[in-house]
Amino acid sequence: MTPEQDQARASAPQGLPYPVALLLIGGAYFVFGKLGLTLAAVHPSATAIWPGTGIALAAFLVLGIRLWPAVFVAAFVVNATTAGSLLTALGIAVGNTLEALAAAALVSRFAGGRNPFERATDTLRYAGLVGLACTISPTIGFGSLILTGFAGWPDLGAIWLTWWLGDLGGALVVAPFLLVWSRDRVVHGGRERVLEGAALLLTLAIVAWVVFRWVSPLSLGISLMFLCVPPLMWAAYRFDQRMGASSLLLLAVIAVGGTLGRFGLSRPSELNQSLLVLQVFLGIKAVTTMVLATVVAERRRAAQALQATSDQLREAMKQVEAFSHAISHDIRSPIGTMINYASVVEEDYGRVVGDSGALLLQRIKAAGYSATRLLDQLMLLAWSEPLQADPEAVDMTAVARDAWADVATGQQEVGGVRVDLAQLPPTAGRAALLECVFRNLLSNSVKFTRLREDRHIEIRGMAGPGENTYSVTDNGIGFDPAEGDAMFEPFRRLSGARRFEGSGLGLAIAAKFVRSHGGRIWAESDGSTWARFSFTVRNGGNGR
Repeated sequence: MTPEQDQARASAPQGLPYPVALLLIGGAYFVFGKLGLTLAAVHPSATAIWPGTGIALAAFLVLGIRLWPAVFVAAFVVNATTAGSLLTALGIAVGNTLEALAAAALVSRFAGGRNPFERATDTLRYAGLVGLACTISPTIGFGSLILTGFAGWPDLGAIWLTWWLGDLGGALVVAPFLLVWSRDRVVHGGRERVLEGAALLLTLAIVAWVVFRWVSPLSLGISLMFLCVPPLMWAAYRFDQRMGASSLLLLAVIAVGGTLGRFGLSRPSELNQSLLVLQVFLGIKAVTTMVLATVVAERRRAAQALQATSDQLREAMKQVEAFSHAISHDIRSPIGTMINYASVVEEDYGRVVGDSGALLLQRIKAAGYSATRLLDQLMLLAWSEPLQADPEAVDMTAVARDAWADVATGQQEVGGVRVDLAQLPPTAGRAALLECVFRNLLSNSVKFTRLREDRHIEIRGMAGPGENTYSVTDNGIGFDPAEGDAMFEPFRRLSGARRFEGSGLGLAIAAKFVRSHGGRIWAESDGSTWARFSFTVRNGGNGR
């Protein structure tokens, strides 16, 4: 969405007719402009307090730059009724208007438009961009004063700095308050939240009044402005950008009022110096408070999004679990019926169908058993989880021996396979899962040694300081070493293995069970004469 569309969308809900908006913005600019110029000390047209910049910037970002005539006319009237000539007032009004327009354009382009306090990076950009744009008004304004003879070049430093800090204070303190509250004016939270917010503002008001009105920094030799920092951090950390901006504005009002009450208009030099120091303090605290509030809001949104995603994932997993169990049951039932009927036909009508028919019935039964095993493997792959309970001691030699006995009993064509099982180091974990790992690796080795006359499988193990390593090596057809990692992916079958039966799930299940024990699994081969599958198990037995 473009900045113009964003502004149009933002202005739509306001429902203010254009003339009414002009009067409101122009009136506010005029009132606060006159109040700001009452504190002018170095020159009647230059003040360290200028809320008008913040009002104009917020109006342009929220309601659109079409309100520029209100700012221009109000700035002209304010200055024309204060000091100088009509030409001087015209030049200052042009500078004030161009400054707000430039700041709005830069923020819209580079800092999030009317929402510069949604991301910390945009908040920092906002501070830098408005600081740059706020150089326009003092530069044009001082030029107007020079050209009309109302200021001299020796006054350049004092007037320009005072002017710039006053405009920057309005952009950093007033504009954020108007921007964040224009987006959301609803106070969220229950009674306790409201009471905490009221306590925060009251605490800040008391501290600020004591620091800026009752305690003179000259009498103590130090300034106690830093005492206002904890309430600002409280606002940023416990609440949001709205409370941060509100606290800053409250602090600024009390600080300016307290400084004015301490020095009065009769001591303009000291008053202006104190106001300049105050503006520097407020500017720094505005940036740090809003950045902190934005970071906290980002973290809060991220946590909420993570929680929502977690809830959605949990619900989806429940649905998938229910679906998978239903599918498993609905598929397993007709497969079992098919196998049973094939067995009945084979037993009762074996003589009728003959040898060829019996062969077909055996193939039907073999296909049914294969489908059942595939379902079992799919369920294992889907619902195996990392170990949660304390691991148990596992005799890996006995586990490997039982796995081979299971393979030798249930798998065809194991004749002639010579298995060399060495003594394996014991570990800790879940014996049933580790037996499944060995069973799948051994079944894989039996299958791919089928073309060898001398079929040989070695099972080895080696204890280590942090983990034990186990391996199954065979003298089968091997595999392309470049495809070693791919074979542990579900349903992934290598090019050389496609002439052998299989679902592509055995190694994926073995890998998942190994990782559930906090271990690693990998494969090695020379590409044609041997293959070795190795895995590790942490001595603790799991990955926690």
